[in-house]
Amino acid sequence: MSEQAEVARIHVRRPVGLRSGSHARVQERRQRPVRTRFLAIAPATAAPVGVVVPFIVAIVTLLSILGPSGPDGIATMSRCEAASGSSSGASTDRLRVVVSILPQAYFVERIGGDRVAVSVMVPPGASPHTYEPAASQMRDLARAQMYVRIRVHFEEAWMPRIAAANRGMLVVDSTSGIELSGDEDPHVWLSPRLVRIQAEQIYRGLAKVDPAHRDVYERNKEAFLRDLDALDAELAQTLAPVRGGRFMVLHPAWGYFARDYGLEELPIEVEGKEPSAKELAALVEAARANHVKVIFVQPQMSPRAAEVLARQIGARVATVDPLARDWAANLRAVARTLVEAIGGR
Repeated sequence: MSEQAEVARIHVRRPVGLRSGSHARVQERRQRPVRTRFLAIAPATAAPVGVVVPFIVAIVTLLSILGPSGPDGIATMSRCEAASGSSSGASTDRLRVVVSILPQAYFVERIGGDRVAVSVMVPPGASPHTYEPAASQMRDLARAQMYVRIRVHFEEAWMPRIAAANRGMLVVDSTSGIELSGDEDPHVWLSPRLVRIQAEQIYRGLAKVDPAHRDVYERNKEAFLRDLDALDAELAQTLAPVRGGRFMVLHPAWGYFARDYGLEELPIEVEGKEPSAKELAALVEAARANHVKVIFVQPQMSPRAAEVLARQIGARVATVDPLARDWAANLRAVARTLVEAIGGR
């Protein structure tokens, strides 16, 4: 037999001396301490060091990866299970809350704090007007305790299926108590004054599904409301120099925001559609009459119509995002951008 073949002979040490009889064997198993199995290399003849050493290293490495074994020589916990931790860990104690859009995640986290784990249906870059939830998202709803809706367009088609995915899930309408504009504009999250109402609905929902922590949610809500009031005052002061001004947007997302601070938005879209040639001609005239130098678009929609209009009136196109997760900082940035666009005419 060659030296390589002899080196490859491996014997597994097995416990010996079991007493006869099934009862004796059971007792022996109970009393015998759990041992970590190991592999013993038993070469019949001396092997070259260059062959044996790498082989030993490989075996030791394998055993260190597998870790302690049970009485049958099988690892008692996989590496993945060890890394993920126990299923009864702290993360399972948090309320699973699902929302439709990113700004809502900010609202729920402000009120729920570290008591909530928030999932968002519409991912960054997608439009809540046309989004269709993935099958995995619908399955995940089965583990949620609460869904916060805000009446964006995809909800109208999907809400029955969302609710049916988990009959025990509380569905909270955060727009309850808000009077929508005549065209049922859903962009109520862009008005700090209307977010106050949404915060109250979110608080009530959390307190209902987790009454043991009602006091925590109430304190967080009151702190959030104070921050909303401060933000509202700050935005009013920032936009005061351009109060009464008009700004042009591709998609009419900023109507409530404009109303709060004495502004007017001029949308390019008509009922969610790009303008016809006749409508585009009217927009060109309106833009020139209002000395529009900036047309605002958003990342979730094609800017083509805005770019066509901008070329005709000599304006530039700028991006503002109505769906940014860092909601308060985003509104401050938008206010400064509007002051520059309106005031720079």
